[in-house]
Amino acid sequence: MNEITHQDAQRAAMLLMASIKSVAFYPQAHPAVRQPLEELAGIFSEMFREKAEIHLGVVEGVFFLESNLFVAPNSSVAELAERMIGKSLFAMTLLEGVTSDDLFLFASLLARKNFPAELVFEELSKKGVTKIKFGIDEVGDGSAAGEGGDASVRTYHDALNAVRGTMKDIESGRIPSSARINEVVDSMVSLTIKDHTTMLGLAMIKDYDNYTFNHSVNVGILAVALAAYMGMDREVLRDTNTAGLLHDIGKIKIEKAILNKPGKLSGDEYEEMKKHAEKGAEIVKEMENIHPRVTDAVLGHHIRYNRTGYPEWARQRDFDQLADILAVADCYDAITTLRTYNSPAQPKAALDVMRRIASTSLSGALVQKFEEMMGRYPVGTLVRLDTNEIALVVKPHPQESAEAAVKIIIDSQGNALEKPRLLSLAPKDGDRYASIVTLVDPLLKNIDVSRYFLM
Repeated sequence: MNEITHQDAQRAAMLLMASIKSVAFYPQAHPAVRQPLEELAGIFSEMFREKAEIHLGVVEGVFFLESNLFVAPNSSVAELAERMIGKSLFAMTLLEGVTSDDLFLFASLLARKNFPAELVFEELSKKGVTKIKFGIDEVGDGSAAGEGGDASVRTYHDALNAVRGTMKDIESGRIPSSARINEVVDSMVSLTIKDHTTMLGLAMIKDYDNYTFNHSVNVGILAVALAAYMGMDREVLRDTNTAGLLHDIGKIKIEKAILNKPGKLSGDEYEEMKKHAEKGAEIVKEMENIHPRVTDAVLGHHIRYNRTGYPEWARQRDFDQLADILAVADCYDAITTLRTYNSPAQPKAALDVMRRIASTSLSGALVQKFEEMMGRYPVGTLVRLDTNEIALVVKPHPQESAEAAVKIIIDSQGNALEKPRLLSLAPKDGDRYASIVTLVDPLLKNIDVSRYFLM
């Protein structure tokens, strides 16, 4: 299958921007509107010869159309990216059969001022437009494995954008729409139901410049994976995932000076920071189509298993297990993340710390389940094999916890591989490729393990 060319992707973006501009001044039948729309529909029609769906949007301020990234865009593409960012439209999907009439309505809605993405797609739905969808749809069965996890990576970026967009709504004084969050939760839960380990590696990505967004998504991944490992049903998985993505949303209401303070917080500052749980619960309670148990979990994710945490006034409440699941996921991601007041622990060391606070701060039963899920060598662990190669654990095998799937990143002579080799250490036909002999500290090797989960 051929990839969509950069030239065609750029032409499509330019035509879409031209259409957005022209619909503000001319009717659909006018050549200035009709011609770019018809050409755009034709380009998409050709693209559908190569792809069942076309994905486009903005990631970290960069416009993309399928695999084409426009890091140094021309003025038209840059303007389109700004327009999409302004409407919090970070990802969308076009389905085969999209018409120039569909594109006209879409361009008309994007041209309207103060008309956010959720209203754009709500209006499209009302008008019967079914070939233009918000977010990136889940790929079909088998695609994630066949494409090296592309579906997981796309969904991870969608989740980051959904959390970012939700917080932007709050900063703007709006009650955030649940549409973005619910869309990405459907994708994350579907991927996790197929294999609860699918997205675990992505939770090792640490973006210190965007810590709150990144941490929220990582907690969402870890929490839903644990819930799936424990056999919970789809609706509970959705609520667990939603709570993870939104658990720290109250931090948007905390003063930036406190939130971003490089050193230890003063007593008064810590008391203010503690308010993020109840502030977050207040926000989530106002959002439509969010189950009350999510609000409760957001309120109680720092309450602690022995009820010595905060908010103090809520210690006697009967919290759902979802709050305890969030606490386990939140703790693991925090321990494995570099903060100004804390060095990052390696995955196995993080589990040791969690075991020590089990039955006090954390539920002992849930910590045990989390350990089982992560396996003897948790995802993100760097190991040395008996072949003298260095490998990264990318998939645990809880039932045979020593037999992880790994990516070999340094060969036996100590040379970094340009393209890591993915293989399973589980025996096959009585033979095994290699065995793990010891752990390796990635800091001593100057290795950023997170980048290998995007390769």
